Amino acid sequence: MSRVRRPGAVRPGAVRAGAVRAGAVRAPSLRWRIVGAVALLLVVTNVVVGAVTVVAFREYLVGRLDAELATAAGRVVGDGRPPGSGSGSSGSGSGSSGSGSGSSGSGSSGGSAGQPDPDNEFIGAPGQAAGTVVAVLRSGSTVLAGYTDSEGRQHGLTAAQERTLSAIDRDGTPVTVQLGELGAYRAQAVGSGGDVFVTALPLGALDSTITRLVLVFGGVTLLGLLVAAWALALTVRRALRPLEHVAGVASDVAALDLEHGETDITARVGAADLTANREVGQVGTALNRLLGHVGQALTVRREAESGMRTFVADASHELRTPIATVRAYAELSTTSTDLDAVHANVGRIATEAVRMGDLVEELLLLARLDARALAGTPPLAVDAVDLTAIVVEATMDARTTAPDHRWTLEVDDDPVTVDGDAAQLRRLVRNLLSNAAQHTPSGSAVVVSLRRVPGAPRPSVRLVVANDGPPIDPALLPSLFDRFTRGEASRSREHGTSGLGLAIVRAVTAAHDGTVRVVSEPGRTAFTVELPAS
Repeated sequence: MSRVRRPGAVRPGAVRAGAVRAGAVRAPSLRWRIVGAVALLLVVTNVVVGAVTVVAFREYLVGRLDAELATAAGRVVGDGRPPGSGSGSSGSGSGSSGSGSGSSGSGSSGGSAGQPDPDNEFIGAPGQAAGTVVAVLRSGSTVLAGYTDSEGRQHGLTAAQERTLSAIDRDGTPVTVQLGELGAYRAQAVGSGGDVFVTALPLGALDSTITRLVLVFGGVTLLGLLVAAWALALTVRRALRPLEHVAGVASDVAALDLEHGETDITARVGAADLTANREVGQVGTALNRLLGHVGQALTVRREAESGMRTFVADASHELRTPIATVRAYAELSTTSTDLDAVHANVGRIATEAVRMGDLVEELLLLARLDARALAGTPPLAVDAVDLTAIVVEATMDARTTAPDHRWTLEVDDDPVTVDGDAAQLRRLVRNLLSNAAQHTPSGSAVVVSLRRVPGAPRPSVRLVVANDGPPIDPALLPSLFDRFTRGEASRSREHGTSGLGLAIVRAVTAAHDGTVRVVSEPGRTAFTVELPAS
């Protein structure tokens, strides 16, 4: 039996282990681990969803901008008049300039006879949105390039911006370019009649929309995360409250002084906590079952200790009487000069020595059987034993030693055999017959029967020793097969028994994987032993 340590006891090495634990960082509680894990999962999920949403929305806006860009480019190309031919003259001065930025940037009328410069009509043409960049390229040179602001003023482009536009592929595919201080643009180059018309729309409004979307999404995510963490913390706290009650029950049990005889463990997990949720219910049910087993084990230990104390007291009492007798007759022999008296004293000493030897032998036999029962090992020997011969022999001996009883033997014609130890089985039968002879008055009838059991689940034999003597006290029946139990319910030796006979019967029967029972009523008391047949 393992010892239960008192709550206040300190086991070896506990101080050093406690010092190590004291210096260690305290692990976060399960509640905050769950909240942290769920919060991290929410953050990752929201970031992924937000990123996918922003990318998809930006692609959508860029697609719409590309559609507007195609429309704007169509208006520019659809004008049908190449720059420099608006007045019917070929190669006007402004058109022949290396850069149209000067004329375009002025925003004033040019050409001859005070007519407006037709080249500038491409910049800020009707239908073009503010900020739309238009450029016309011819033979790798920029004829004109510029844009109109929100107030209708025309502006030219720098040389670097013109070079950026001239590098765009002329297949009509929209691309994103950086035009210096103007920022990012979505540009498209289309060739027509030997000229290349480049149209670009600004991405600033689109990027501003995406930035606002990211900020709104981030703010909503942060606020939702805070609300979700708060709600989750409350939910987890409520969900783990039954688990705290389970821990409290365990702490209450740990505080019990189980080492000093306190065996009543009444603390249990309540029904409300068992039904709170499945996981806590499983833990609570297992803890209640464990506490029940511990309580039973402690009760068994207490009963075993009480039985051991009773056993020691009974054994001491049984040995004290013959020892006192031996001592008394030994002292008489040392002071007596009468040889006949000395011889009589020696005879009494020998008789008591035999009694003590028989008692010690019975105690040793019970100890060996108990040890083998705990180890799950078979009896001392396993042989095919003719139980019929043993019963017949024991009954004949009983007729000789107790002739004042009427003995009847009932056995099958064929021998009944069992697998076991012949010496132990012989002791079992003799103890049953001796018990019947010693605890029934003269003239009682004792019937000994040995039969095979018909229709049993497994082949077995049944030995019954019945008598018609007075019945056994019903209060004594539950402990009849315990050690040092006598019909007189005392330690008197009226019948000369040690109180171990029936205990040996039960131990030998159990060692042979059998059962023993007793039924006692007025007019009939029967001891029945069933053993597996070989």
